[in-house]
Amino acid sequence: MIGIPALAAVMTLIGLLCAMLMMQRGGSGSDLPGSPWTDTQDRDALARALPTTVRHTLSSAGIGDPRGQVTFVTLHGLIMLSGAAVAARLATDLHPSGVAAVTAALVGAGLGWWLPRAWLEGRRARRRAEIVAQFPVMLDLLQISLQGGMSLPAAWSGVARSLQSDGNPLAEEMRRVDVEMSLGGRWHGCLATASDRSGVAQFRELGSLLKQTDRFGTEVSGMMRSLADSIRHDDLQSLEERAHTASVKMLFP
Repeated sequence: MIGIPALAAVMTLIGLLCAMLMMQRGGSGSDLPGSPWTDTQDRDALARALPTTVRHTLSSAGIGDPRGQVTFVTLHGLIMLSGAAVAARLATDLHPSGVAAVTAALVGAGLGWWLPRAWLEGRRARRRAEIVAQFPVMLDLLQISLQGGMSLPAAWSGVARSLQSDGNPLAEEMRRVDVEMSLGGRWHGCLATASDRSGVAQFRELGSLLKQTDRFGTEVSGMMRSLADSIRHDDLQSLEERAHTASVKMLFP
């Protein structure tokens, strides 16, 4: 009697995995195959209707395109409904009771809510770690370009192109900042927006340094070298702390 619910559960799991893989492949969600959100105005309106916190969370995970955001939220809701329906059907087949069906539906919906959220949080953490790891290298390249006589906007665009690769999160954020600057933005504001969008505080620190250089006329390349050294020093201290904590934990086994 539980063959159909079991099959539905398997199909739900397969749909979840396929959806997550599609979002992982698409990055920003702009190339999802077979996506129903083809009209630009409709998908932009739907994306703007999403809560700001949801859009920020998706953007920090690398899903910044309106199509990808709407698709993820839609899949999230469908997975919750599917989980509730499958769990309720299984509970009804095993123990015909209204209370059991409602309880199972709540558990299934909660599991359907948690699984995509867990995937999204893991993706956010990995993306943020990749950006932080590459940030000092980006600053070094900017410093070399500035010392070579390039202007800061030209150096920024050149470094973004040099870091560009398939799914490079730092290059993606740099390109977004480059677009915002071309539309008349200022370094401090654009980098603060990048910090909020990606969850990487180093963007905001760089924006503050650039604001200070504009105000006091200090050398930009020297400030970037100091920031890169500071980030590397903080990373080294973090590694030492984790190593010390791991050595203490090894005492218990």
